[in-house]
Amino acid sequence: MSEDRTRDRLSLAIEHLQNAVRYSQRGRVAFFADDNPDTYRLVEGELRKAFESLDRQGDSFFTANPRLDRARIAEVRQFLTHDYSDVDPPVIWRLVTEDAPRLLRLLARVRLPR
Repeated sequence: MSEDRTRDRLSLAIEHLQNAVRYSQRGRVAFFADDNPDTYRLVEGELRKAFESLDRQGDSFFTANPRLDRARIAEVRQFLTHDYSDVDPPVIWRLVTEDAPRLLRLLARVRLPR
């Protein structure tokens, strides 16, 4: 995979994770509101795009960044993309409030493969 493509996918993943976190800052009440599910949908969509971008990185990217859990990234992407009927809002809330910020910190220190 070219360095440009790796960089682009990384940039997209970071952007989508940041968007998800920003939308979640509307608060727990807005996120879980049954009468207006927009915040939940926005967060879920941004997370799905972020994990898709990360999952498409090549072997060399994950070899250069062993602190990134490739299996977990693939698992979350699979869950968000294909198990959407089983996606539980509390799981998405935990992903956006716990996993996404931690992942953003790791991605800020990522090394691009040579």
